[in-house]
Amino acid sequence: MIQVPPNTIAIIPNDRFKGQHDLVIQSLRDCVKRDWFIKHAYYCLPLTIGNQYGFVIKSLYDFTVNWNGGGNPSDVTVKFDDPTEYSQWVGLQKIDPHFGMGTITIQHGFSIRTPEWVNIMTGNPPNYFIDGITHMTGVVETDNLRRDFTFNLKVTRPGADIKIRKGDWIGYFIPYPRHFVDHFSIVDAHDIFDQDQLKEERQCAVDFGVERSTKDIHKPRGNGRRYWNGEDVYGNQFPDHQKKLDR
Repeated sequence: MIQVPPNTIAIIPNDRFKGQHDLVIQSLRDCVKRDWFIKHAYYCLPLTIGNQYGFVIKSLYDFTVNWNGGGNPSDVTVKFDDPTEYSQWVGLQKIDPHFGMGTITIQHGFSIRTPEWVNIMTGNPPNYFIDGITHMTGVVETDNLRRDFTFNLKVTRPGADIKIRKGDWIGYFIPYPRHFVDHFSIVDAHDIFDQDQLKEERQCAVDFGVERSTKDIHKPRGNGRRYWNGEDVYGNQFPDHQKKLDR
C-alpha cells in the first residue's frame, strides 16, 4: 500500500481525468473574501484565518435541486441546465439523489489519500452558504480507505427550487490527525487552577472589556486590534500567534 508523504494530500484519478482534479478541488488559501462580508468583518482575524482553512469542492454544472419532503431518493430531483455538459463530465463529478433523506450525493472520479493517521473531515465551506442546502459532516480515514468516498448535501427547504451555479462551492474538506479531538473534555476551571490564577484571568477579561468599551471605540473602525497583533490587554506578546497562513 502506498505511503503518502507528510503534509501532502494525494489525488488518485482515473486515467481519463488525469491532472484535472483542479477543476473540482480548490484550496482556500488566500481566499479571504466572502461576498456577504462587510469591510469591518475583515478586521476580525479569526474570520479571515477561518475563511482560508481547508479545501472546497466546486460544482462543474449549473443545476437545480428540489425536494418534496419525502424520504426516498425519488423524492429529490436534480435538473441540469445542460445535460450534454453533464454527460461529458459525469465521470469526474456525478451528482444524484443516491441516499434519499432529502439529500444529494456528489461522487468523483478520483480517490483522496492522506499520510498515516490523518483523517479528512467533510463539512460546509467556512463562512459560505447556499440558501436551502447545507453540507453533511463526515470523517473519513483517507490514509486507510483505498477508494473514492461521497460528499453529501442536505436540502433544508422542502418544495423550493435551489439553484446551484457552476463553480459554486458544494463541498469542503480539511485534514486533521486521527484521535486528536477524541480525548478532549470540558471542565470547570476551578478543578485545574488555583484562586490566584482564576482571579488573574477574570481581571484580564474585565480589563479587555473596559478597553474595548472606552479606548477602542475612538480608534478607526472601533477596533484596537489587540488580538490581531498577538498581544493581551497589557501588551504581553503571545508565545505563538498566526496572522496569516504559513507558506
